[in-house]
Amino acid sequence: MSSGCGPSIDTYLAIAACAVSLTALVCSTAQLLCQYLATADGYRRCQASVMGPWARQTRLRWKWSQFRFETLFTVPEIFLSEGGDDGYVELITGSSDSRIRTYVSPTPVDPPHMYQVATKSPGGRKPTYGHTASLSGELVCWLGLLETLHEHESEIRSLKGCHGLMKGDERKVPAIRLRQRSWDFMSPDTIRPHAVSNLGDIAILTRRLGMTWLDFRPQDGLLRAEGNGHLLVSTWTRSIGIILQYMRVGPSSRDNIYIPSPSADKLGFGILTGFKPLGIPDFKIGEIGEVYATADVLDPTRLTSRKIRDVSAYEPKCTFGFSDIIPLATGMLRERGSTIVRIPCPTEYAVGLLCYKEGFVIFHARLHSHISTLPAPSGRLNWVLAQYTSLLTYPEWEDDSVALSQLNDRNLTFLESLHDIWDATTSYFLTLQTRAQPPPINYLDLLAAHIKQAVHFWGDAWDNMRAGRARENYGMRDWTSEGMHLYWDYLPGICAELRQRGYEGGEEEVLEAWCVMMLRGFCWWRCHWMVGVGEEGGRGEMGVEVGRLPGRFWESRVPVYIG
Repeated sequence: MSSGCGPSIDTYLAIAACAVSLTALVCSTAQLLCQYLATADGYRRCQASVMGPWARQTRLRWKWSQFRFETLFTVPEIFLSEGGDDGYVELITGSSDSRIRTYVSPTPVDPPHMYQVATKSPGGRKPTYGHTASLSGELVCWLGLLETLHEHESEIRSLKGCHGLMKGDERKVPAIRLRQRSWDFMSPDTIRPHAVSNLGDIAILTRRLGMTWLDFRPQDGLLRAEGNGHLLVSTWTRSIGIILQYMRVGPSSRDNIYIPSPSADKLGFGILTGFKPLGIPDFKIGEIGEVYATADVLDPTRLTSRKIRDVSAYEPKCTFGFSDIIPLATGMLRERGSTIVRIPCPTEYAVGLLCYKEGFVIFHARLHSHISTLPAPSGRLNWVLAQYTSLLTYPEWEDDSVALSQLNDRNLTFLESLHDIWDATTSYFLTLQTRAQPPPINYLDLLAAHIKQAVHFWGDAWDNMRAGRARENYGMRDWTSEGMHLYWDYLPGICAELRQRGYEGGEEEVLEAWCVMMLRGFCWWRCHWMVGVGEEGGRGEMGVEVGRLPGRFWESRVPVYIG
């Protein structure tokens, strides 16, 4: 009972009971919501502290059939693109716009600096940037890989000539495709979202960044590459497969950048891309068995492959003479206006007389001597001599030790001059093999005839030296000098081989074509720096054999994940 007109005790008790009930309701509702939110498995692992800017693509979806939340997140699929944009592909170019569209900081950052985290722009695709999080630590490593790829592409474009796709051999550029995934399908072993890629493209991108493959056994789940300030290692998860971990462990150098074209990439798999305008097919030369098979394609009599086997019995893995196929069969890999000249080594033994100083000097001396004996030398021979002489102003032209000391910083004027001459030889051979009269000379036949003779030079050179028949070497290495003398001696054999293949012209024209082909090979070598060439035993900077990969992994689409 209450006195007066104020609220009664019962009223206060009712209010108190109502407050307690309301509090209990709120607590129960909060507990219920917490239980429902807890059904969003993986949501905490898709936040900005783990995924950086990509966390803004994370969302929850309510599933009425299961009365729970499903976590949806977005990761990049990293691959090499030919440049076509289907609306879902974002090219990695290093530009500010490309960085924003691939959810990377619009300005370059280096670990362990701060990494900007993006938020969505209202009504648009492009993110804006707000608070920061460390690029190192708990962040997924593919964020660092994306940053590195942007830096690499920016560096390529700064070395001139790579402001767009390469002409003639369209350059595949790194790109991403946004993939939305559900945590429902993630393995229980997964602690962070994984980016997706494929084995073939990762093998190429790794090399382009300047790394060397030290272990490449995907069938066992073992991959390891390092170099140029980068490290890539793999782990094997039974329920997922290969998971890669990328780390930036030091500074990078532009000297370690490779020519970024498919033809150059193929060399790293032992595949030599033939120059199609002259009718040259692709050849596999990565392993000695493939060398024998290619030699049999060029020479169906199998005399060439038999001679290579004989030489290999004395000098294992050496393919003297046959290695001329590299500069003579493939196209110019170096791009106009670019100083990038580094390429992978495609085979066990890649160098030859067209690379060494002795080959240059003896060829020049023999050509000059031959022209002086002719009453009316042809204009083409005089052209070859004039082009050769015009390049003598550059010390790296004849001296391979000087050329090998220059990586991606060679004289651009020198490189452009070489490219001009190489292009002129292409025009010459296109005319030569398509004319009606006099009889055409097929470039592939000329190449095959040269290789068939050239594989004999190593044994013949040592025979001549032992018998005291070696000729002038101008104070240079004796057996390679004698080797180029023998190349000239083999010209009648080259002409005879061409006649067996249907050629009906004269020997002097074969000599002209052969000299032009040699000049073409010289120019090709000085436009490229092959990793492993010039180092002891053909080994790379890290003291191990250069990481050439088996050809079967070229364009392999085996999925790999990046943690």
